[in-house]
Amino acid sequence: MVGLSKGLYGSTRLMSSNYIDNNIDEIRSEFKLLDHWVYLNAADQMIPGNYWLSAARDFYNFQEFGRMEDIPTADIATHPFLMATSDECIERASRLINADKDEVTNMYRPCIAANLIFYNMFEWTAGDNIVITDLSYPSIPYILQDLKRRYDVELRVIRNVAGEIRLEDLEAAVDESTRMVVIDRTAAFSGFTFDVKEVCRIAHAKGALVLDDAMQSLGAINVDVKEDDVDIVISGAYKWLCGPEGAGLFYIKKDLINSIDPKFRNYIWADLGGGIPFADQDHDNLTSWQHPPVNTANKFSQDAVIGPALFGWNATLKFYEKIGIRNVEERVRRLGTYAVERLQEIGCKVTTPLDARQRHGLIAYTTGDYEKDSAFFQRCAAPGRCQRPIKISMRTLGGIGNLRVSTHFFNTEADIDYLVDLQASML
Repeated sequence: MVGLSKGLYGSTRLMSSNYIDNNIDEIRSEFKLLDHWVYLNAADQMIPGNYWLSAARDFYNFQEFGRMEDIPTADIATHPFLMATSDECIERASRLINADKDEVTNMYRPCIAANLIFYNMFEWTAGDNIVITDLSYPSIPYILQDLKRRYDVELRVIRNVAGEIRLEDLEAAVDESTRMVVIDRTAAFSGFTFDVKEVCRIAHAKGALVLDDAMQSLGAINVDVKEDDVDIVISGAYKWLCGPEGAGLFYIKKDLINSIDPKFRNYIWADLGGGIPFADQDHDNLTSWQHPPVNTANKFSQDAVIGPALFGWNATLKFYEKIGIRNVEERVRRLGTYAVERLQEIGCKVTTPLDARQRHGLIAYTTGDYEKDSAFFQRCAAPGRCQRPIKISMRTLGGIGNLRVSTHFFNTEADIDYLVDLQASML
């Protein structure tokens, strides 16, 4: 602490070692809609950042300039999976989660990745079981119900207790027939956040893998896949990561890459030992392609990420390198705690776990009355004449909800006070 600073959007504060604290006005200026909204809704979908909007527009500019040839070499805006930006994204994303580059590829939404995982990467037989929770986002349980129908796989659902998934309940559900434990690192509807390292210890002791849907964590808190010993991580870019729709990452532990032979095949990632042979004189559509897939995470790439999304994703990852994920996590958690305390002060019930180790900035709460919650949600969109709208969500799952706020790195105590003051006026 070295002095005082006053930001346009925050109260007078002590200067800190957190880069974001000391540059909050500049950082907020990257998100133009913050001039018009109080945005506490990153858990739903992030507003655009200037950094990735500019990069996405660059892609189309390069296309307009004709910079998209791929023979003999790929140009700036060629097919997305051939451009240098694709590889840059993989390298930056791997650094973000402390993975080896070969363990990461570009991917879009967790739902798309999950279909690849369950239908194309693994074989299932009757008697297998998969462990999930009643706080899991519906996209994966919807797939698993079909898996149960097709292969008679047992689904074991752990019920939350006051918004928490207890590790002793998880451990009791895992046995030698468990093939996979599926978790949302942070539950989208409640904010409960797992100790993933402990989940992996429990699962691995019985020979099960852990699939981590990190959509509501990655970008808000530091994720270290090596420290956690997690097997597969999937996440999109457009929520807490503050990136564009259409991009994200897929991580798979190196030890698994060799052992999985996916039924999904993508000719771009055939292990050709050289370039794509389209210009070779003896190119043949069978003999030239008698090669296995590459032995990296790209083996599982669906190449569903388009060019402008990759340019935007790369710019987003650069932005995170600038502000620092540990700075992000510290600020997100601090603001989350502030929101919990303020909401409790006015008599609201916070349904996100109160233990700070089990949450970050995704905070669910209720006034205690569903109709009041609904009325407040509607009022936030139109708080009154000459007042800025407040963007939040209304979500309930597993008996936990109903109102959801997201305190991200660009938010301030003033944003939270604005929300709480309006909520207090309607109790």
